[in-house]
Amino acid sequence: MPTLKWGAFLLLAPAPVVLALWAGATAWQIALLAMMHSAITALVVLRLVIRRQDPRPPAHRVIAPQPRDAIEALIDAKTTQQPDTPGMIDAADKTAAIVLRLDDFDRLRTLHGIPHVEALMKDLTCRLGRALRARDGYCLLPPDGFGVAIRAQGRLDAASVTSIAERLQAEMGNGFGHHGQRSWHSLSVGLCLNGAAARRHGLSMIDAASKAAERARQHAPGSILGFSALDLPALVTGDNQKTLIDALEQGEIRAYFQPQIAADTGQVTGLEALARWERPGDGLIAPAAFLPMIQQAGLAHRLGQRMLADALDMLTTLDRAGLSVPSVAVNLSQEELHNPRLADEIAWALDSRDMTPDRLVVEILENVVADSDEDIAVRTIARLAGMGCGIDLDDFGTGHASIGSIRRFAVGRLKIDRSFVRNLHIDPAQRKMVSAILSMAEALDLATLAEGVECPEEMALLARMGCGHLQGYAIARPMPPSAVPGWLHDQAIRIAPQDTPSDNSVQPGNQSAAPHSASHLSS
Repeated sequence: MPTLKWGAFLLLAPAPVVLALWAGATAWQIALLAMMHSAITALVVLRLVIRRQDPRPPAHRVIAPQPRDAIEALIDAKTTQQPDTPGMIDAADKTAAIVLRLDDFDRLRTLHGIPHVEALMKDLTCRLGRALRARDGYCLLPPDGFGVAIRAQGRLDAASVTSIAERLQAEMGNGFGHHGQRSWHSLSVGLCLNGAAARRHGLSMIDAASKAAERARQHAPGSILGFSALDLPALVTGDNQKTLIDALEQGEIRAYFQPQIAADTGQVTGLEALARWERPGDGLIAPAAFLPMIQQAGLAHRLGQRMLADALDMLTTLDRAGLSVPSVAVNLSQEELHNPRLADEIAWALDSRDMTPDRLVVEILENVVADSDEDIAVRTIARLAGMGCGIDLDDFGTGHASIGSIRRFAVGRLKIDRSFVRNLHIDPAQRKMVSAILSMAEALDLATLAEGVECPEEMALLARMGCGHLQGYAIARPMPPSAVPGWLHDQAIRIAPQDTPSDNSVQPGNQSAAPHSASHLSS
């Protein structure tokens, strides 16, 4: 209809010129009318050409979210009509479910406040509504997700659905500003293309995609995963306590190690021990998939003993190989800090290996420091500090620890949370926040370590800003004990040619850009 309307306009547009000739207009008046007619005609033709070449829908067309049951019906209705018989094509070949979940939802809410996160979710809803086609649909999955129904005229395959998911992820993954405050976020994505596989586990396709998204968020926030049986919690159900005890005793759950380096020289200054579960037949299981069960089963203390032993044994192995690593860090949970004998157990573990206490760093989460009024915890940390162990305050900036509590717990180093480090090199607000933390740490005579460093630009900028130590995937991924000596040897070769520190002296060991796991009691 718009094309017919403009076509009629072009046919009638010469009418003023014809009327002018009939009325006896002068030559210059006719020429002026002819020029105006030519200009208008050119503009109309140009508009029609642009509209024909631009396949995007009008800017005002935004698909609104629907109720979840409507979206599930949109995806699953045909699949329930198809018998699950070998050789038959599942009707889900023409439908797919995508779930997008906001990473670090709780941290964003803590750092920026509830109004900021609510505004962010509204903005993401609008972005998703603009990015989808008219035949697709989506619903909200409170508090931090979206379920999407993808419908195709032909058969869908994994490549096409992944391509759609990547596009949605890119559309929704940019930074967000609200009332002068800017935040950075990412989204993990889960896919489900097989309705029969979901039904075998009693799930809708949205449920299956949601489990895949949660697994992606646990393993590597910002990634895309398809649904599989690994997404189900069956690994630690039933006789879970015995399963976990056996895994700890048999060494399936053990420490992986992530290096920490000096920001100005690239020298290795320590390792952090991170819990990983290598279950035979299932591969490496993400910490978030089993650590909550460890706590519920009352095995946090046993896990802590395992991590401490693995960490000190790693130092012993490196010392014997002539590889210099000053210290290793282990995380202490709130439950472990309630153990009045913890300091004695750590002292014995050090003494049995003929190791001085300064080789061990204990990490305590900032929310533990902020929320703890326990005299036992205070005395335990004070004893460890008095012995000579290093005390790191982990995830600094997220738990509202006061300066008084930092002093009371004898903290020696602040670990700047990765939410402040992300996009530091392109976001002035992030740089201001990190600069303020570094200035406070300097005034309090505290060392600093930035965790979750993901790219060389962040590394170089943190070094220029005066951050003392760095840790993250831009340097190295957490690795099994067997891989540590080789990595240390390679790192020594990388930094050997330099004579003096410089802003560019820090050489990345691994350029993989993925978020960083903070401790053995976090994901």
